[in-house]
Amino acid sequence: MNFYKLLFFFFISISFFSCQSKLEFLVEDGVEPESECLKKEIDGQTICLKEKVEIFTVGEISNKLVDFLFVLDVSPSMTDDLARLGQSFESLMSQVIKSNWRMFFTTADHGDHKFNIVGNNNKKIFTQQKWEDYQGTEPVFGHFMNLESKGKILPQKYLDMSVPDHINVFKDTLTRSSKDGCVRAPYCQGALEQPLRVLNSVLERVAQDSSSGIRKQADIVSFIVTDEDERKEDPLSATTAEEVVKAAKKLFPTKKFSAFSVLIQEGDENCLKQQIERSEDSVYGTKVSELAKLTGGKNISLCEKDYGSSLQELSTLLRSIIEGFSLKEKPISTADVKVEVLNNKRTISTKWKLLGKQMVFEGGLEPGLQVKVSYFVKREKKE
Repeated sequence: MNFYKLLFFFFISISFFSCQSKLEFLVEDGVEPESECLKKEIDGQTICLKEKVEIFTVGEISNKLVDFLFVLDVSPSMTDDLARLGQSFESLMSQVIKSNWRMFFTTADHGDHKFNIVGNNNKKIFTQQKWEDYQGTEPVFGHFMNLESKGKILPQKYLDMSVPDHINVFKDTLTRSSKDGCVRAPYCQGALEQPLRVLNSVLERVAQDSSSGIRKQADIVSFIVTDEDERKEDPLSATTAEEVVKAAKKLFPTKKFSAFSVLIQEGDENCLKQQIERSEDSVYGTKVSELAKLTGGKNISLCEKDYGSSLQELSTLLRSIIEGFSLKEKPISTADVKVEVLNNKRTISTKWKLLGKQMVFEGGLEPGLQVKVSYFVKREKKE
């Protein structure tokens, strides 16, 4: 009899612990049973959603690492424009000067510019070699320029606060004050601008070169300055903004990438006319401007007499991007995203927008604030 009692309690124990294990599995990670999912119709299909909740703490701007990539059209028609931009360093950096920043510079072309190639009917032929590859002994298109100061080329290839007289070095580097006679790229260039292609080349090279100066944990901010558009002589083969964004995400999946441009904005006839008086090659920067739109950046007019005001606004936007948060997953619907400041001591702006998984707050947020973000993603069915 004792044997049967023991056997009975043995089976009861097994059954009890099996049930406990099964219950723990059902509530793992706080996921509710499949039958209780939130159903919603999206694009004509009813799908099952689950809620994600993330809490972020706003950090100090001084802890943010930012690497700036300047892609410059340094053709003669841009001389005055680059000089004005050079005078606006403090406006550009007004909101982010306390971040841990570096600046790199290159020029906006990618070909070897062998001119006078003429085909049938006296028309120019744009060869692959001419457009795609520099054939000289020093292939440096898409590579970084050395800094310049007071007519001399410096050994450094990036600018930061440690460079003596860094504000004037910024100005001299933009205007190439060394007057080296265009001996080699990237200190001069031809007339065939491809800033998006150059930017792609820069991203590819720094991803493979740990000695480039681009830091592993730094966000990347690009600035394109031009009075032309991407490969305007051969637009069907032009690099697109979408291709640049795709490359940035693939090469640097953990970095924030944003773009800003100074160019001739589409529809600004007065600006276009003004620039054509300097160079008949001037056109609207239609393709280039798309990069800023895709990354949450901003385009400003090349023809502004003083870039100061626009660059101060741009700097505020840049700070909000730098201080923004990257969600773990992309919300399935922006309309259902909820944002709450948990320890708000005073009224602040909490206007926000989503760029993929990147959440950007208008005007930035005060360091130390905790922000709770709730959103929905598609719930995958369990096997």
